[in-house]
Amino acid sequence: MPRKRYYLYAMPPGTPTKTLDFRPAGEDFARFLADVRTAELPDEPMDPPGVELWLRNDHTVFRSYVAHAGGAPAGYALSEHNQWEAAPDRVVWLYCGLLPDHRTPDGLAAAYQFLEEQARTDGGRVAMVYIREDDAQALEAVAEIGYSEDRRERFWELDLRADPDRLRQLAEGSRERMRRAGIVITTLASDQDPERYLKTHEMANAAEQDIPTSDTIVPDSFEYFMEWVRSPNLHQDRFWIARAGDEVVGLSTLSYPVERGIVSTDFTCVARSRRGLGIARALKLETIVQAIDLDVDRVRTDNDFRNAPILHLNEDLGYQHVFDWIKLAREL
Repeated sequence: MPRKRYYLYAMPPGTPTKTLDFRPAGEDFARFLADVRTAELPDEPMDPPGVELWLRNDHTVFRSYVAHAGGAPAGYALSEHNQWEAAPDRVVWLYCGLLPDHRTPDGLAAAYQFLEEQARTDGGRVAMVYIREDDAQALEAVAEIGYSEDRRERFWELDLRADPDRLRQLAEGSRERMRRAGIVITTLASDQDPERYLKTHEMANAAEQDIPTSDTIVPDSFEYFMEWVRSPNLHQDRFWIARAGDEVVGLSTLSYPVERGIVSTDFTCVARSRRGLGIARALKLETIVQAIDLDVDRVRTDNDFRNAPILHLNEDLGYQHVFDWIKLAREL
């Protein structure tokens, strides 16, 4: 594939014109992306093994590039979209990052515009970007090329050392409530049902369809689900599920970074038929108490800003809002 060269405009008069050169990414791209993102947002480190898993998703089409400036790697440009036959909305997500010495609004805009060109060629109709609310350079870049806010993802953090006894008491109260309701809370490692993986996968795929979103949620294959379950960030003895008789009716698990990062909720969901019984609360409290026992100092979680039940649960458990990530869209 030929290289693409994009000029960085809007420079002061007399400044030599610079370019970004986009080259298809190689084998170490996941680690490079994680390193660049960590350099951009050092208070939110990105774990390379987690990126590697993301890029192996079998229902997603990825295009990945390394941006070069002056012959040296300067950043990354990545797009992803679902297979079009499963996603008639044809939304393409664009992700760009530049190392601090190269990071300017013009440079970021050039990277996004490069990805837009690839997205149009692929048949994309809407481009979406995902930017933290305090990232002024990136927000300036996408505003200049026509993006507008679509929705937000709200991030929360819970200090596990501030009052662990309160959290343990809440967990015990939820356990008693689940016992009275006939709900069994256990881990994937402890559960003896040979069909537990398939049942958990089917429940999670159905529940995921109710997440507020602006694009199509395509269910993960069972093969990718199992790859996620067995990934180094998760542990089956820390993967909590809820059972009602023979059914798996909920799950919650934390992601534990392998190399760097903050322990965070990877996924929590409850079957539609069992909502309103306190199952999500019970599951999340089990992950929290387990993290306390593992001497984790804090955990993070995130939810769509319009997902009122989960936002209320976070507040009730004592999570503090730390920032939003903004999803911005533009017609292609």
